[in-house]
Amino acid sequence: MNSTQLKYKIATEPWEYEQVHALNYRTFTEEIPQHEANQERIRIDRFDQENTYIIGIDGQTVVAMIAIRSLRPFSLDEKLELLDDYLPPHDAKCEIRLLAVEKAYRDSFVFFRLAEALIQYCLENGFDMAVISGVLRQQKLYKHMGFVSFGPLVGSGDALFQPMYVTEELFQRKARAFQRVLQQQQEPISFLPGPVPMADQVKKAMGETACSHRAPAFLDHLHQLRKRLSSLTLAEHVQILLGTGTLGNDAAAAHLRTLDQHGLILVNGEFGSRLTDHARRAGLRFSTVEIPWGESFDYDHLLEEAEASNSAWIWAVHLETSTGVLQDINQLKYITKKTGSKLVLDCCSSLGNVPLDLRDVFLATAGSGKGVASYAGLAFVFYHHHIEISDSIPRYLDLGLYHTYDSAPFTHSSNLIKALSAAIDQWEDAKLMQRVSELTKRLIELCKEKGLTLLANAAHAPGIVTIVMPSEQRSDIVGRELGRKGYLISCNSSYLIDRNWVQISVMGHHKEADLVRVTDALAVLIGKKETYA
Repeated sequence: MNSTQLKYKIATEPWEYEQVHALNYRTFTEEIPQHEANQERIRIDRFDQENTYIIGIDGQTVVAMIAIRSLRPFSLDEKLELLDDYLPPHDAKCEIRLLAVEKAYRDSFVFFRLAEALIQYCLENGFDMAVISGVLRQQKLYKHMGFVSFGPLVGSGDALFQPMYVTEELFQRKARAFQRVLQQQQEPISFLPGPVPMADQVKKAMGETACSHRAPAFLDHLHQLRKRLSSLTLAEHVQILLGTGTLGNDAAAAHLRTLDQHGLILVNGEFGSRLTDHARRAGLRFSTVEIPWGESFDYDHLLEEAEASNSAWIWAVHLETSTGVLQDINQLKYITKKTGSKLVLDCCSSLGNVPLDLRDVFLATAGSGKGVASYAGLAFVFYHHHIEISDSIPRYLDLGLYHTYDSAPFTHSSNLIKALSAAIDQWEDAKLMQRVSELTKRLIELCKEKGLTLLANAAHAPGIVTIVMPSEQRSDIVGRELGRKGYLISCNSSYLIDRNWVQISVMGHHKEADLVRVTDALAVLIGKKETYA
């Protein structure tokens, strides 16, 4: 269902008319209770022989329509006496009726393209004004298309209408503004947790001429960047690996292997489960504490488990991306201090989104593509102790090599390093951490206002919100349809599909107005809101 690729034309074929009558019934009998129901689920308009139908078709399916007729009396003449007295000067007018669009296609693009075809038809046939009985709940939409209200409401009961008119000048004025908005929205707006929307300065830095990872200028730049990351997290050391957070966790697992001690892994989401996979592949000895996804840990219980298992290290995801739950880092530090164990944290989604104090944390991992709003491709490992080179660890995972060669034992990317530096500049200038927190709260408010179901028991940490889809709808299909409308949300991961969830992320640079639009669009797709504003 790609609303931007619909074909707009005048209905001429028998199959087109059949579908027009079916769409007429679904809209003006089932959705708007204007007519009596019938078993055939067909509604042939009483002026059908006089109507010209402009339709929007997707392949062989009529998904939008509008009817035009010029013979008087109009249906509006029957509802409003002295119709012409309400109207400004004009030469010839027609009446527009039966504006109907299938729910899955209701966005501004379709309505404007339908109106555009209508105006073109009017001009070709000598009409300089069109009147319509506008559905009350569509008033904002009609006004966006250039229609002006006049006279009192007409109709009765649940089928009340506002008389309105439009001229070429009024429509073209709105159309120019619409085209500007449309041009700005040619690229989809991303609400993914990666890649996240980046500042223009970051994109520019990424495109600069590359330089050797052995060049003194690059090494100095890398050194300064590591100092900034250490300052942001209060970690004594940080190594920057050319890879993603997954690589960082593999390097952490390889280093834990050198301890040759039993550990404890905490699981309350997809990325906690992935830590167990890292550990198994690295040959670590460990047990797990697993709780339902979306819930927070009972830290008293964790302390008991850590003591009972005599764990030398505890590995957890700080902000569980799959659910949006944030673990209490101070409670985890307390437990490891109490048990004499080492704390290891996956901070891929928390770095840049929440204050991060890595003091008393043995190892922590993160990446460049989420909270700090840069390109994915750099993995960070934070720590406080000296790390020796180990011949038992694959070279690319050996943190001792990075420690010895100041994060550049192998080929590195000057472009990613420059982009990350620019991203941290913009992160600081835009006060992005505070902004992400504010937008997350606003996103939660909008979801609740529009009847969207948030994941129960989730702590709603800054950066990402998990939404539970109605059981009769599939999250991946809803998410992909939203993508076709210009909004990218998380919906394709197997763990989201299995649980019928979607996620909206506000990591990176976002605008509040876009949150209103994406929640509006989602509410329409799942039937929580009738039409787009």
